[in-house]
Amino acid sequence: MVIANAKTVLAACTALISAAGMASAASCPAGFPDKPVNFFVGYGAGGGTDLAARKAAATIEEVSGWTVVVDNKPGASGAVMATGVKNGEADGYTVGVATNTTMAIVPNQRENIEYTFDDFGFVGTGMSLNYGLAALADKPYDTLEEFVEYARENGRATVSTGSASYQLAMDVVAETFDVNIISVPTKGSSAAMQDALGGHVDATVQGTIHVAQIEAGEMVQLATLTDNRAAYAPDTKTLIESGVDLSIQGHIIFFVNGDVPADVQTCLSETFAEAVSSDSYTEFMEKQSTTASNLGPDGTMSFLSDANEVYKAYFAE
Repeated sequence: MVIANAKTVLAACTALISAAGMASAASCPAGFPDKPVNFFVGYGAGGGTDLAARKAAATIEEVSGWTVVVDNKPGASGAVMATGVKNGEADGYTVGVATNTTMAIVPNQRENIEYTFDDFGFVGTGMSLNYGLAALADKPYDTLEEFVEYARENGRATVSTGSASYQLAMDVVAETFDVNIISVPTKGSSAAMQDALGGHVDATVQGTIHVAQIEAGEMVQLATLTDNRAAYAPDTKTLIESGVDLSIQGHIIFFVNGDVPADVQTCLSETFAEAVSSDSYTEFMEKQSTTASNLGPDGTMSFLSDANEVYKAYFAE
């Protein structure tokens, strides 16, 4: 199994902090919004996507005076929520919050998905994810190489994965080293973490919520899945450094029904950009050992278009 140009395409988009909206207030249609704006999160509470959504909502309320209500609607790696946004009212009062898994992987992986990323308008991105393969500190492995040997000696190893992109990464690791690594899908990162903390799996793939466990000495990072080593685990090699031809770049994505009027989409994207470029939002993300980032509407579309081509080729094999 080979992912053509996966490293080049998925790691190509670097985190960009948008300055849109900083110089002046967002340009919004008269009277918008005149009621609460809803953020529908495609994953369960407590994970990285939920974290970014809630901080973005709170910051928008601070800088714009809007009322933003966050509601978790997990299911099918965000596809349940995304389908609802596509089929819902195109009035700008519903903003979906998910990841590139929801937008670029699930539609290519599952035949019953009734949307593609082209069905949506993009507000922007709120956080760049630094994926890591992690395990409890008392496990008999501290590196990817030791984990692979454990899988070889025991006939298999299990990894809880909260998204399809994590499963894909584990498939590539398994193929690279010719070992049996079984992905255990969960309804988001928080559930995947609970499986790992409870000892139900041998490891887990996470974006942010495992960092506190690493800092407390309860977990270790076996490998970093992104292009560069993580600041919170500087001694842990990337997959590429361990001989795996894969690097995954991820973003938390904010989007609306593609039929939302252009002036409302502009209002949303400018208001969002003002919030996520604020000192409050940036400092909060730094405290979570992650990076505030906003690719903007066009940058988000470009990122997803490239990622879509990679995963379309991957799942066609």
